[in-house]
Amino acid sequence: MMKLPRALVCGFSALLLAALPLATTQAETYPARPVTIIVPYPPGASTDFTARLLREPLAQALGQPVIIDNRPGAGGTTGAATVANANPDGYTLLVTVNAPVTMNMYFQKNFPFDPKTALAPVVTAADVVLVLAVNSAVPVKTVPELIDYAKKNADKKLSYGSAGIGSAHHIAGELLKQKAGIDILHVPYRGGGPAIQDLVAGHIPISFGTTPAVLPQAAAGTIRMLALVEAKRSPDLPDLPTVAETVPGVVTATWVGMFAPAGTPKPIVDRLNSIVVDALKRPEIIAQLKQQGATPVGDTPDQLSARMKNEIENWSRIIPSIGIQPE
Repeated sequence: MMKLPRALVCGFSALLLAALPLATTQAETYPARPVTIIVPYPPGASTDFTARLLREPLAQALGQPVIIDNRPGAGGTTGAATVANANPDGYTLLVTVNAPVTMNMYFQKNFPFDPKTALAPVVTAADVVLVLAVNSAVPVKTVPELIDYAKKNADKKLSYGSAGIGSAHHIAGELLKQKAGIDILHVPYRGGGPAIQDLVAGHIPISFGTTPAVLPQAAAGTIRMLALVEAKRSPDLPDLPTVAETVPGVVTATWVGMFAPAGTPKPIVDRLNSIVVDALKRPEIIAQLKQQGATPVGDTPDQLSARMKNEIENWSRIIPSIGIQPE
């Protein structure tokens, strides 16, 4: 094995020793000013809802204001890249669904960062259910009826909305097209909220959406939920079937996680993790998440890191198999 020159080894050691007091000082004085949470989507869906739900517990525990900054664009990549390139001091955080950190790299040719090295996982806040829904004027009530309707109206080229290119919504739609043999046009939006707004307005007949965006509109009768895009039925929505019960293999998983820029001192990451985990144990927060069809998680940074890496590997196989090429 090659030995490094002694002077070089000593130089590296000196740099490491010099960095330790700085990281310790940052952690001891953190936070000394307001903390900003970047949400890479517009208001109205699971990411924004979860960030705003956690804002008060974080502000109380940190003793500083917590600001929510919605920065939509490129299917969540714009806001996620902002955090990936921010100073690693704990003052700029990311709360996002998994798409920008596990899926978008396979859809965007010039994806601007490596999620595995540019971000420090903090915590998974919640697992969120993805729903296939239609405008209430569409004459279908089940997935088989939707497939039959799409085939009989192939000349109309039905469209479906998503939270953006590379989102779990987009992948679900392409899986449904491939496995059910139907031709529906993908219409990407700048987030799940705007997609459901257009579904309500009748500008698109079909959309995928997370439960925080879908449930209020379904309760109002403006849209109709057909099925969950999950591996199994939700205990909170037991009467709603999964798409996979009709079309095997149409399954995605959606979760909301918190991240910091890579290099954020571990004591800061651990403190943020502890605050969020404690918040997710509060009955009122559990109840609010449940009302939105979400399940609190509250895992460790290492568990979130492992979850990310597994999904990145999984989508590296699935996304090319459905014929999607980076754009």
